[in-house]
Amino acid sequence: MSELMEEKIYEEKLLKTRKMLKIPLNLAIGLAIAAIAVIICLSVAVAVLAAKAPELPEEEPEPEFIPIANTRVYDFFDEDDTIILDDSYYGNIWLPAFTELPRHSYDYAGLKFQNGRYTYYENDTQISKTGIDVSYHQGEIDWQRVAADGIDFAIMRVGYRGYETGEINLDERFHTYMNGALDAGLEVGVYFFSQAVTVEEAIEEANFVMEQVQRYDITFPIVYDWEIMESETARTNEIAPYTVTECAAAFCDTISDGGYTPMVYGSLKFALFKLDMRKLKDYGFWYAEYKHGYNEPMYPYDFKIWQYASDGRVDGIEGDVDLNICFVDYYGEDLSDFT
Repeated sequence: MSELMEEKIYEEKLLKTRKMLKIPLNLAIGLAIAAIAVIICLSVAVAVLAAKAPELPEEEPEPEFIPIANTRVYDFFDEDDTIILDDSYYGNIWLPAFTELPRHSYDYAGLKFQNGRYTYYENDTQISKTGIDVSYHQGEIDWQRVAADGIDFAIMRVGYRGYETGEINLDERFHTYMNGALDAGLEVGVYFFSQAVTVEEAIEEANFVMEQVQRYDITFPIVYDWEIMESETARTNEIAPYTVTECAAAFCDTISDGGYTPMVYGSLKFALFKLDMRKLKDYGFWYAEYKHGYNEPMYPYDFKIWQYASDGRVDGIEGDVDLNICFVDYYGEDLSDFT
């Protein structure tokens, strides 16, 4: 075969080889471009759908602390040093017992429940008194009918500090209630709903209370009632337990210096978690734990008054009212004997 013929055959083979190589390369490039186009289209579609989709609410964070609420003490795991509680969030929890605090001495075999009210007996003799606590929310009250329905004492809200503004306010029915209750022959005490965030504010509240009650014959204690407000705008949201305790002590000291008997109000967990009751042991304690039917109060330490219902019924008052049992006889006694 001549050189010219061989060269021509070689060129034809080379041309075929180039064509064969060129076809897959073009195909690959085309497929790649098509794939990119599909990805871009899908991305645009997803973005459009996401923009039109409704925003999902943020997941509510888990609580970082034990909620304050009434519960019950089931048992003393070790009678000397441990309290076992049943908590709605954490389940069974334990707390060291305060050995410095006196325990109550009530024998609950003498605690009776009848017609929605508690009475307490020692040696078959009733020593307890039945009472109510009221604020302007109770509206018009016929105090003569209240007294005739077996109510012995009433604790009135004298005023409150706004949980947002921090301003002190007089309960608009306080003086009307005080005059009506005294005219009906009831023993009376008062409470102030505090939102103090400093000792100075607590002292201011105590002085306000004493100014309002100076014209009345107060035979029951003057009570400090500081409570947690379930509001994001409450000025007390970040207050430390130490500060709450110091405010309570300052209020009570000021009341005592003024010649009255102070008392602190609180529920089980408020007393155990938010207050240092060891620093308040020189004052009486008004304990709140609501019951349905016969159930013994579960606070292990000493208390003088037990608020056991918020839905009580009393003749002369329209609607619900708080019911209380007092275990000590304040009548005609030196009240300092009971603090």
